[in-house]
This record gives sequence, structure tokens and C-alpha cells, in this order.
Amino acid sequence: MLRKLFSFLTMIDDFEIQIERYWDKHEGGIAAWYLAQKREDDLIISASPDCIIAPIAKRLGVRYVATEYDREYGVFLNNLMYAKEKAHYIFDHGFPMIEGFYSDSLSDAPLALCAEKAYLVTKRATTVTDWPDMNAQTTKKVKRKINTGWNVHLK
Repeated sequence: MLRKLFSFLTMIDDFEIQIERYWDKHEGGIAAWYLAQKREDDLIISASPDCIIAPIAKRLGVRYVATEYDREYGVFLNNLMYAKEKAHYIFDHGFPMIEGFYSDSLSDAPLALCAEKAYLVTKRATTVTDWPDMNAQTTKKVKRKINTGWNVHLK
């Protein structure tokens, strides 16, 4: 499904120019609360293709990990950086303890559990709340999010 979803990327001859235009238009949507606390050791970890995430990470001056995608052939080259794969990556690459973790999806619960402090970002990044307690109801929601697959968040 994801191969089909992102197949249009193979058809954009001037992709680098177009992705820069995209970020020119949407960079202003990055929440002010994040920019006020941004640090150079921040890490964006995303299921989105790396060719989409790399330009904004570079502009922000932060590191990133995203799903490796070959635009020429329209194929994903590694595990989709989704849910538990993100936590595997953190452990496998020896990252230090996560001080503050922010996500807009309960599917990121495996990473939230790796952090000293985790936050859930909602309402188009205008509301930041403490990560919900992992009680039976939240666990059910997390499982549903993870099992329904990857959600497209390119806004």
C-alpha cells in the first residue's frame, strides 16, 4: 500500500525543487512552542520517506531518521519507521536516554515509554499534554493505532 501511496514521488522530475517549495510553504506551520525550545541534538524520527523529512531537518538544524525510500524505483529500502520500529532504532543505535518526547500519535507509545518525559501533541500542534497513563483503556487505543497501520501525516 505504501509503495502505491508514494509512487507519485518517482514521477516528479524536479523533486528537490518541489520539496523545497513545499517546505517554504509549510515551514511556518511548525509550532512556536517547539521552535522556542529546539536544540541541535533534537531528533525527528518519522515513518515518512527520508526524501521528504531531510530538507526540513536540515533547515531546522536537527538530526532525523526516516524511512529510507528510493525515489528512482519507488521502493522502501528498510523497515518502515513506524511504532515499535522507532524504538528498535533508538536502542540499536545507542541513543542516550530521551529527555523529552513529543508525538501526535499514540502509535508512538513504544518511544514514549523510553523517555524521561513524554507529551502528546494534539489539535494541529496547538495543545501539548502529558502522555496518557498506560491503563487498560489507553493500551487498547495504542494497540488499535498500531494495528490499523501507518497514518499519513504530511501536513
